Amino acid sequence: MRYLLDTSAWLRGYLEPETVPGAEQVIMSKSGEVFGLASISLWEVGKKHQQGKLPLPGGLTVWFKHALGNNIEILPLTPEIIVDAMSLPRFPNRDPADELIVAAARVHNLTLLTTDRRLKGYRHARIHYFKPVLAEKGK
Repeated sequence: MRYLLDTSAWLRGYLEPETVPGAEQVIMSKSGEVFGLASISLWEVGKKHQQGKLPLPGGLTVWFKHALGNNIEILPLTPEIIVDAMSLPRFPNRDPADELIVAAARVHNLTLLTTDRRLKGYRHARIHYFKPVLAEKGK
């Protein structure tokens, strides 16, 4: 395992793969590659679905069953991740989920695949930022 998917990268890769640029599609579709997913990402998806901001085909249970394929390993919150999240140097936002996701990447020595611009230049973790491909208007 070399990469940790942040919540947005996971959602885009599963629900909207056409919005993932070519280089990242290569990474995310590499045969045999296993990706880490911080357990807090499950909660983030569940919360968005509960609030009606993220309709999921078949509901949450069915969607998780399909979206958590053989190439996703859920990384549980551990005391080490919590401690690291509480001491991230110069963290660029106040989102506790982002803190936990970045800390999970650091503790597991993984590169974080993210679309979050606020994390793009964060130099205290290995970050691989990508800008989503947006559909052209009128098509």
